[in-house]
Amino acid sequence: MSARSEAGSNFVTVKYAIFFCLLLFCAISQATTPFSVTDASGAQVVFATSPQRIISLAPNLTELAYAAGMGRQMVAVTAYSNYPQQAKQLPQVGDAFRLDWERLVALKPDLVLAWGSGLSSRDRATFEKLKLRVLVLEPRRLDDIPRVLRLLGRIAGMEAVAEAAAYDFVQQLDTLRRQYAGRTKVRAYFQITVTPMLTVNDAHIISDVLNLCGAQNVFAAVPLLTPAISDEALVKENPQVMLAVAATREQEEETKKIWRGLPLIAARQGQMAFIHPDLISRSTPRILLGAKRICEQIESARH
Repeated sequence: MSARSEAGSNFVTVKYAIFFCLLLFCAISQATTPFSVTDASGAQVVFATSPQRIISLAPNLTELAYAAGMGRQMVAVTAYSNYPQQAKQLPQVGDAFRLDWERLVALKPDLVLAWGSGLSSRDRATFEKLKLRVLVLEPRRLDDIPRVLRLLGRIAGMEAVAEAAAYDFVQQLDTLRRQYAGRTKVRAYFQITVTPMLTVNDAHIISDVLNLCGAQNVFAAVPLLTPAISDEALVKENPQVMLAVAATREQEEETKKIWRGLPLIAARQGQMAFIHPDLISRSTPRILLGAKRICEQIESARH
């Protein structure tokens, strides 16, 4: 090789070495640049580095964390965190009603993901006393889900993964919106428990799904997020379509038996549908699977 060729080769090598060093410097600088976010509780949460040990306190937050690329950093979850499959292998630190504080602390999390509605003031105080960093999240609308995904991706340094998940969700959501835009409104009732009969008001994400499908939630104006209703109230509203969560065939039959005993409601025999709770009660990307099923049933009632 001539001296000129060798010098040229060395120049290219040095040029690429400098280029990759600059990339590495930018990546390190970006990863170590502190930033803060305002969570759903209004608290400022500061991140100097990406958390490496994350605990989720709700099944929907577990799903969101994995979808945003946080899977490798997850060290524990709470009961019923059954999706994705990897989450079922993690230790559990309690459920929606009680946390195992001893086990939680022993796992040394540097970030705890908490669901706003499920975090009591007592739990909040305990987290503050233990000096554990908590990020409170509570997506209440379908449009909140991609925003939360992007936020978690930024926190974890997994922006590309989170953006891909958020983009896919937005594309599917927009498709459903276009499909059912301008349709005749259908009066719909959605039941989340049988005894007592609990439904949702307009602030609940399930009501947002009903709106997406061109339906009107007959209990939208009730003040409570998940109000208990009477048989008489349901009969009075006389919905055109009856929807409910049900994880098993037995639960479906139990609900149908009650509905069939109500005046007028019995006539809705062909306008009843059941959705697995994991696909409609959780504010995660999978909610669109439940939304498609609901939209199909509402479209059937419309015709």
